[in-house]
Amino acid sequence: MKFLNLTLLCLSLLFASNTFALEQQYHQNISSIIAAFKDDDKAAVAALVSYPLKRSYPVPAINNQAELVERFEQVFDPQLTAQIANSNIDTDWNKVGWRGIMLNSGIVWVDSNGKIIGINYKTAKEQLLAKRLIAADKQALHPSVNTFAEPILDWQTAKFRIRIDDLGDGNFRYVSWSIDKKLSDKPDIVLVNGDIKFDGSGGNHSYTFNNGRYSYVLQVTVIGCDTSPPGWLEVYKDDKRILSQDIINTGS
Repeated sequence: MKFLNLTLLCLSLLFASNTFALEQQYHQNISSIIAAFKDDDKAAVAALVSYPLKRSYPVPAINNQAELVERFEQVFDPQLTAQIANSNIDTDWNKVGWRGIMLNSGIVWVDSNGKIIGINYKTAKEQLLAKRLIAADKQALHPSVNTFAEPILDWQTAKFRIRIDDLGDGNFRYVSWSIDKKLSDKPDIVLVNGDIKFDGSGGNHSYTFNNGRYSYVLQVTVIGCDTSPPGWLEVYKDDKRILSQDIINTGS
């Protein structure tokens, strides 16, 4: 999708200036990944993935090896499989500091233990699934907010259900309900014209929405430690933070 492609382009440009040749110590891990794809061994590939494997909203994450085998063609089409299987360890794979090892500017990400942690690629089957899910998503929403170009996220804190949608041309909308309400209920807050800001080269970013003296900031964690939440909500009155809540459910 347009927003995902723009994000990946920005990350690729940022990472390109901070990449390093792959050290010998990681060659065996990458060789195992390449071999699994050359053999078209779905089970072997599934064993080399770190779970959950996140997919772009609203496509649900893949939670275990059995799910990956079942959804294999949805994630890996012949083009991506060939790109991995035919890759060259010395020229196509790079270590990007603490962030991990990437193939061809970030289409695949692998951690230092040899586990696949990210697939920045959408097959035709996954795009079709996303379209069906988006259609169902719109049906479930209150009529006042069921029109948008692309859904970005659907998250929950302990007290709030939060959506961000792209209304088109990068016009982001923030919608919030109290946690006890349904998506079909009228939202408590609707804000438009949000700004997106990227934080350094790791891909972490934030959305900011202004409402008079109040600012609503949704921080998105792309790269963090094992205990990092997927993000958190901050609310400011003037310049004083009056609320901060971790995201506890990403809706995918």
